Amino acid sequence: MKKYSIKTLAVCLLASNLTLGSLSAQTAQRPMLLHYDRPGITWMTQGLPIGNGELGAMFMGGYRHERIQFNEKTLWTGSPQIRGAYQNFGDLYLDLEHHPDYNGYKRSLSLDDAIGRVVYTSSGTQYEREYLASHPDGIIAVRLTTPNQKGKLSLEINLRDARPASDKIKATTSQLQAQGATSIFEGELDLVSYVAGLQAINEGGSIELTKEQNGIKIKDANTVTLYLALKTNYDIHSASYTSGSLDDVRKHVKQTLARATTKGYERIKADHIADYQKLYNRVKINLEPEAKGIVPTLPTDEIVRRQRSLTYLDELYFQYGRYLMIASSRGMDLPNNLQGLWNDSNTPPWESDIHTNINIQMNYWPAETTNLSECHKPFLHYIAVEAAKENGGMRQTAKNEGLRGWSLHTQSNIFSHTDWNINRPTNAWYAMHLWQHYLFTQDKHYLEQTALPAMRSACEYWFDRLKKDEHGRWIAPAEWSPEHGPWEDGIAYAQQLIWELFDATLQATDLVKLPKPFVAELKDKLKHLDRGMVIGSWGQIREWKIKEDIKGDDHRHLSHLIALYPGKQISWHTTPNLAKAAKISLESRGDDGTGWSRAWKIALWARLGDGDHARHLLKQALNYTSMIGNSMDVRHGGVYENLLDAHPPFQIDGNFGATAGIAEMLLQSHLGFIELLPALPKAWSSGAISGLKAAGDFTLGFKWNNGRITQATIHSGSGLPLQIMGKALGHYNLVDHSGKVIRGKRTKQAHVMSYPTQKGKTYRLEVKY
Repeated sequence: MKKYSIKTLAVCLLASNLTLGSLSAQTAQRPMLLHYDRPGITWMTQGLPIGNGELGAMFMGGYRHERIQFNEKTLWTGSPQIRGAYQNFGDLYLDLEHHPDYNGYKRSLSLDDAIGRVVYTSSGTQYEREYLASHPDGIIAVRLTTPNQKGKLSLEINLRDARPASDKIKATTSQLQAQGATSIFEGELDLVSYVAGLQAINEGGSIELTKEQNGIKIKDANTVTLYLALKTNYDIHSASYTSGSLDDVRKHVKQTLARATTKGYERIKADHIADYQKLYNRVKINLEPEAKGIVPTLPTDEIVRRQRSLTYLDELYFQYGRYLMIASSRGMDLPNNLQGLWNDSNTPPWESDIHTNINIQMNYWPAETTNLSECHKPFLHYIAVEAAKENGGMRQTAKNEGLRGWSLHTQSNIFSHTDWNINRPTNAWYAMHLWQHYLFTQDKHYLEQTALPAMRSACEYWFDRLKKDEHGRWIAPAEWSPEHGPWEDGIAYAQQLIWELFDATLQATDLVKLPKPFVAELKDKLKHLDRGMVIGSWGQIREWKIKEDIKGDDHRHLSHLIALYPGKQISWHTTPNLAKAAKISLESRGDDGTGWSRAWKIALWARLGDGDHARHLLKQALNYTSMIGNSMDVRHGGVYENLLDAHPPFQIDGNFGATAGIAEMLLQSHLGFIELLPALPKAWSSGAISGLKAAGDFTLGFKWNNGRITQATIHSGSGLPLQIMGKALGHYNLVDHSGKVIRGKRTKQAHVMSYPTQKGKTYRLEVKY
């Protein structure tokens, strides 16, 4: 297969009869809004999520009785020795005193400003609420108002721990303050200590404590503002995984509430919107320009139930994945988990853990391509920190086998404990993320200091473990195709991932000097590695080296197709015979599956250039379900009313996987060249998108009509050479911002021209036939 240098990037515009011109930095995008005409009842299917990357909440929008369930991503039971589980932090209950009849109800979540809202009218008074999770201020805020009317807000407020009181769990206590009142609860789990604090501020009316002194009562207020601060003493950089005492945690919570009170809601809201939109507004999408900005009036749940075919739902689901990424992965060096950071159970499915055989990886598939590179960092830094801990779970896994380096089992908690079925190739899969971040950012300091030490150490693990088969090829002994089939030597899943690890690390050695003996061994192992891509008896990519594949096997995992996506070894452009075999494998697996499995198939079919099949799977992924129990029945996979992915139960990986898959349908750059509209479905025959990223730190915006590009711009963030595959372009010019034609030269790759770029400059293509 032709290898592309990491120092170059190409652009392949596969279309005919193109006219490319300038493109506005912003695409005309319709308002992105989840909205409903009734309150939510069931947390998993109807709650609406807000989050700031570290803490979050689900609001139900009850008009008289509101439940706001909240989380902080480090509240776990367990330890380095005990698996434990991610915990529900608690609930905030609001009981409002007004007439039981109401009308004009609307509950919504705006993806454009990351604010939840509830509006309704009762006895002639309009009641409004806003919900937000602020990253700059580290708090959850709720604002209650009755516009143009005073003295209409009366309610009782109760903050509740999700664990009963005990010697180590202190029940909620409340007290009056100079401004409003506070409630607080705190406790100690196996390892971490935690505190939740609430500040309630009334404008007008009166405030007092309940008779039990654990709740707050407000009477006849004009507005009510609630600030919620959450904190534990978890510290991933500490050998003990904690830092500071319960007193320190309590002090932090009180200081956070005091700062929020002084700052005030309007400033908090403004800073929240500005901070969020710096990330979210980078990408705009419009897959139905003929709609002229009109948004469907049906509530979101009715769209999912009755009008799944709407293109607006495709746009909304794409941006919802980006919203959830921003909301669940910012700040501390800890990734999101199986449920992002939203969880209302102390015994959640699979402990709501860091699951290593597809789930955590899929969570971060859209990070780079959809221009949220900063949101990738909590996962990347987590890998780098844990892989370097001499006594941590990752290195201990390798030591237990007498090997250097690091690896993992399938389930992991946040204290480095890892168990259930060893999943050795995880280290190579994690390294793919480390390398991808470099490719998209060209941050050499990050590569040298953060990514490469973990990548090198993962290579050493496999140097020690690989053995030669009867053909003299290096194979991984006794591996498993996750959750499927026997343990065998040289299975496709392991071999394909090890190749990705070795290939990326070898490319990195061109940029960062590593010891010569290491590089020599790396080259030898890569040269003689079994790449795990054997065509089987019925034309498929073999999943196992020994066991025969069963045609029609519809297992949810697609581990033998890593080389197609998210890997790069299989492509129509470079390995057409293998691409044909991968297609046969996909057809055999079928189009059904659990939530995340369907999402993976979207990206796989996009890599095969079949946009109609990819969109069909997208619509399958958007199948409405209300199943909240654990089920492997493919009829139950899909999404809930709130568009959260259903395995079932709720797993957030499918949301992120679908967003990544949509991006792959519109732009690909994994082979060293950018391909616009590589898998465009007929349903998206015209459209526009701006802000997608390509490897090499290139940012693209483009419009198309009747399946043909009409405008495109390419911004060079790195100054790397830009290569253009012109097979379908005819005569074309690359021009800079002034209209000057950039001279290019031919490369060894057929139909590819190479053009110099300048860092920070924007270019466009002009095509003539």
